[in-house]
Amino acid sequence: MNSKADSSNLVYMLSREAGKCLYCGFCEAVCPTLPLGLHRGYGPRGRVALVLEALRGYKLSNEVISSLYSCLGCGACRVKCPVSIDVGGLVRGFKVLYSIGFVKGAPKSDQVVVRIRRRKYGIYKAIS
Repeated sequence: MNSKADSSNLVYMLSREAGKCLYCGFCEAVCPTLPLGLHRGYGPRGRVALVLEALRGYKLSNEVISSLYSCLGCGACRVKCPVSIDVGGLVRGFKVLYSIGFVKGAPKSDQVVVRIRRRKYGIYKAIS
């Protein structure tokens, strides 16, 4: 990425791809990282939402960035997606923007720490 125009073009392409998401959840049944994560951000649907938030200018906590970096890029979610969203491509694009400083992480002093506990039957509950 050499110019601001390249970054803006990538942001546009990622926003357009992520904007196709119906949030139906079909992708989550096949994601190998969702059962291992602390929250829904470790699954494809959560990653799409997190990439959109990053593109809108929200600062991301280290936990959110970790959940995006945990994507294996295997493409299993794309097979199940009714609109064929390339979540692996979204995550790769996010990594490019994050590595060049276009997307910012929140400084430690600005991060809100929320512990998430896994409850029975896979339901997640946030605890302050």
